[in-house]
Amino acid sequence: MKKQIVLYFTTLLFASNISGQEIKDFFSALAKNNLFNGSVLVSKSGEKVFSDFYGYSNIEKREKINEKSQFTIASLSKTFTSVAILQLKQKGKLNIDDPVQKYLLDFPYPNVSIRHLLNHTSGVVNYYRLFDKAIKENPEKIFSNVDLIPALIENKVQLSFAPGDKWEYNNVNYCLAALIVEKISGISFRDYLEKNIFEPAKMKDSFLPKNRRLKVSNQVELYTYPNFYSTSVVNVQTLKETFLIDEKSNFYGPGGIVSTALDLYKYQKALFSHQLLGKNELEEALTPAKLNDGKIASFRAYEKEIAYGLGWAIYTNDNKEKIVFHDGLNTGLTSILMYNSTRNNAVIMLSNTASPVFMIADEVLKLIDNKPYKMPLQSLSRVYGSLLESGDKEKANLLIEEYLKKPDSYEASERDFNRMGYQFLRSQKTDNSLQTFAAAALIFPNSSNVFDSYGEALLQSGKKEDAIKMYQKSVELNPDNENGKKVLKELL
Repeated sequence: MKKQIVLYFTTLLFASNISGQEIKDFFSALAKNNLFNGSVLVSKSGEKVFSDFYGYSNIEKREKINEKSQFTIASLSKTFTSVAILQLKQKGKLNIDDPVQKYLLDFPYPNVSIRHLLNHTSGVVNYYRLFDKAIKENPEKIFSNVDLIPALIENKVQLSFAPGDKWEYNNVNYCLAALIVEKISGISFRDYLEKNIFEPAKMKDSFLPKNRRLKVSNQVELYTYPNFYSTSVVNVQTLKETFLIDEKSNFYGPGGIVSTALDLYKYQKALFSHQLLGKNELEEALTPAKLNDGKIASFRAYEKEIAYGLGWAIYTNDNKEKIVFHDGLNTGLTSILMYNSTRNNAVIMLSNTASPVFMIADEVLKLIDNKPYKMPLQSLSRVYGSLLESGDKEKANLLIEEYLKKPDSYEASERDFNRMGYQFLRSQKTDNSLQTFAAAALIFPNSSNVFDSYGEALLQSGKKEDAIKMYQKSVELNPDNENGKKVLKELL
């Protein structure tokens, strides 16, 4: 019997080491190809099997990422806000089907419930343009959660749809949820997280900053590609924010938490072992929401149909196992906590160069279960675009020829080629734009959309006859392409 026990644990240890080495090789290859820069932690059957760090927390100073490196986790923060609301529900302090107006008296939409906020079916509009006028009138002001309801009232903003009719991801929902937590608990959202989530989960390196622009000493710098055809990253501080409100706000609830991969592992363990939420509340959070018409609230992303619960996204893998996750994206930052609830396996990733964390995490879950997985590859469009930009069009064309012979050498995305073609076009780099769409037509010869876009670029470049041919090809591939038919009618 003793021999059997020893053999069992030896086999288990051997399997874990093999898995750990495979994961190490996997991430080493990603780092070598500039596909991952950040911190990763992988657990299997609830136990950590791999943790490592890649690249620099500060490229300019050549400071490397380590276990103490702290990252903003962006929308992964929404899971914490959901936990806070469900903790209050568990204590009998609220009902998630209560109207928001019950707690936020000035809230102007009587039919919106807390549940609508958490599952993104409220119909409330996002804040991106809500404060444009106020910013111009008061350029020194930093706007926060408390400014949202007055802005909705002052601007007489209507709901974009009836609550429960549609699913639409919206940060304002979670700003309002955080205000409800403050109203019921009587303390700041920051203090609530510290007392009720960070401390119980022993997350010593996590916090919600009072001012997200002020970084702590261990917090990483963020880097991103300045365009779709660059192969070198730049510090995000050198880039202009897309919306005025981005540089004039300090919202919390939908994002903002700063953490580490190890702390998020502690959070995941505490949450899914019911230390932070009871079984019923956690199950409710991980159950896909339903719309008024009975359909599941879902969206299409990463070539998957993904449902949304209360702060968590949900999909089923090829083995019919339930995967729950939330990712986060800011300029120069990506984060993800992905959990296979059937097997108690998890992947946590934090990147300060906006690495494609969902695709990587999804493949790692397959890897640790000894299932066939796909190694993420370099982006063909980015490498191709960089060659065009450098003026080496001969090498760029050769790259496409080689790819067509060996399509498993790069990751080719129709969407990426399309976006890059339009970016070249907007930048007055017409030749590069036309070459990009020509390459896309070779790679995706059955895509009506590619030929439609190619036609538009040719038309803007004054090549009417060539544009007509592309639009005709687009309509031939998709007879329902109304835009193509409309343009052809005008041109012929």
